[in-house]
Amino acid sequence: MDLVGKTLGGYKLGQVIGEGGMATVYKGYQPSLNRWVAVKVLHRLDETALGRFRREAQAVAALRHQHILIIYEYGYDHSLPFIATEYIEGGTLADLLQAGPLDWHQAVSLTIPIAEALHYAHRHEIIHRDIKPSNILMSQPTWPLLADFGLAKRADDAVNITQTGTFMGTPGYISPEQARDLRLDGRSDMYSLGVIMFEMVTGRVPFEYEKTNQILLAHVREAPPSPRQFNPSCPPELDAIILKMLEKEPEARYSDLQTLANVMKALLAYKPAPSRSGPMPPEPHDLQRESGGLVDSLRRLLGNKGAGKTMSQPELELDEDEIGTMLIKRQGARPTTARIVLKDKAITIDLPEKDVITLGRSHENITVDIDLEPYQASKYGVSRRHARLIHRGNDWLLEDLHSLNGTFVNERQVKYGEPVTLQDQDLVRLSHLVFMFEVS
Repeated sequence: MDLVGKTLGGYKLGQVIGEGGMATVYKGYQPSLNRWVAVKVLHRLDETALGRFRREAQAVAALRHQHILIIYEYGYDHSLPFIATEYIEGGTLADLLQAGPLDWHQAVSLTIPIAEALHYAHRHEIIHRDIKPSNILMSQPTWPLLADFGLAKRADDAVNITQTGTFMGTPGYISPEQARDLRLDGRSDMYSLGVIMFEMVTGRVPFEYEKTNQILLAHVREAPPSPRQFNPSCPPELDAIILKMLEKEPEARYSDLQTLANVMKALLAYKPAPSRSGPMPPEPHDLQRESGGLVDSLRRLLGNKGAGKTMSQPELELDEDEIGTMLIKRQGARPTTARIVLKDKAITIDLPEKDVITLGRSHENITVDIDLEPYQASKYGVSRRHARLIHRGNDWLLEDLHSLNGTFVNERQVKYGEPVTLQDQDLVRLSHLVFMFEVS
């Protein structure tokens, strides 16, 4: 139905600015208040669509947040349901991403207000369920607005207007539990926001397949690649944050989106060091001055656990659930060289000049930094993305990446999110493949 030039509910409809399977969005003018608005008109009038449209209006009308699009009115005219909202000129995050990945500072700065807006919605028992770049409007370059609550659902609502065995959402950004049609909470939106962060930093989504079923299955079963694999300038700390947001199990993600926002604010304030190819990190006393009391802020966030440490100590480790795998460590350090030695094969592999090095087996669209397949990795039970080495100052840490058969250092098991510091001559076992770690 072409409504351009028509008047609906007191709004004169102009050009089409958005169109989907159930509704069309027009740029409209409201003469009574002399303002431009966006008018979303439902053109699919079955019971399911009507119910979802009404729920969207009710959901947004209950929310008042500076980073959530304002709804003006929900009504009917000529038997057509419509929603009138504020009109935003600046386009969407999807439009912004067409030019390629963003600087990581910009990506984090844009994510923080969206995380806080979602946390606000979650506290009001509303789950968005369709977080994607095209649903984030850019009212200003630094002021995103969360929009399109068309799939929103109250967390305490027992009514399900979606047929059992189907999913609602956008495949590229959907959480594993949403893909499996399981009960959702706010951490489902957190996963989707993690996909967006991955895309902002790398210019692509974690799972790029042609078929919808392949994408859904990847969200459920496949470990996401490291963002640093596609953008080495992404700080390791941010890499760890994004991968924690993309954990398959909701319990393994951050407890809520405000906690995530706090971690990201801390990351911006802390100013992660550049990659190893750039200048050396600042000395601890310089970092103390730059951080402006960041350590105290993080301790307050964590309930003051570990009080008594100072920034002059070699490292600050934050291993609580709310911080997850975020490890912040800065000190003046001389460069080190490291290698892995497969003694039984008389093979030495020098580690590349990277801060994060993935170990495993390259296969199809999965690429690792050190491919162990030429050394019978499949036969020994090594997973495709089995483990990763993390370089911090003079130290090397080893972390498991949800491998099937485990990662061990001197027969001590290493778990995801709990990296172990390696020493020279340590024996590392990836499933049944054993090598010695050497550093000098």
